[in-house]
Amino acid sequence: MLKLINTIEISPFKYSKEEYEMPDISDHPDSEEWYNRWINAISTLDLDLNAIKAGECLVDMENIDGKNLQIILEVNLKDSDKDSIRAFDGGIVLTIDDEIKIAPNCCSDIGNIAEWQRIFEKETTGWSDLWIGHPWIFYKKENGKIQFSDYSDENLKDFKDIKPVFEVDEDQLKTEFQKIKKHQTNFKNKILEILKKMNFENAEKISEVIAGIK
Repeated sequence: MLKLINTIEISPFKYSKEEYEMPDISDHPDSEEWYNRWINAISTLDLDLNAIKAGECLVDMENIDGKNLQIILEVNLKDSDKDSIRAFDGGIVLTIDDEIKIAPNCCSDIGNIAEWQRIFEKETTGWSDLWIGHPWIFYKKENGKIQFSDYSDENLKDFKDIKPVFEVDEDQLKTEFQKIKKHQTNFKNKILEILKKMNFENAEKISEVIAGIK
């Protein structure tokens, strides 16, 4: 079953009061041990969260309650001026039968929902790039399907032989996308409510920036 999950990244290096040595998951086959280390790290700030999968730092934004969201906001806004406030790191995860097929990579943030929106606005059938951080991927439309490539660091104009690695039904993808658009709006409203309690000036504008919807 196809599913999209709107996530934010909870890095143990950022959301911890202590220094934690977190091995690269690719060099550390025991993902459960890695996950337990992640839990221990974020719990030093009293965060009570579950990653979407052991070995990942991505958390479904729909599962973040007000208490945890306030802690996350306090960490992100500490010593920040209005010009340096930006969207949360993270992005959209695509799963099929609970297997992660696409996940946000380095330098991705939740504002990249606009990149996914372009999929449905695109009318041509050739390959296009989908920015999800780097490495990124390519996609194209064909006969009511959306085909996706593997991850790549090559620019579209330099990639001569793109191969699809899986495809999804366009209508199903669009239905899932509409769901996560609502999730992101709900997330923005949660942020706004907390910012108002924290007496932030321009809370509406700041909530839109952090939630990646403007």
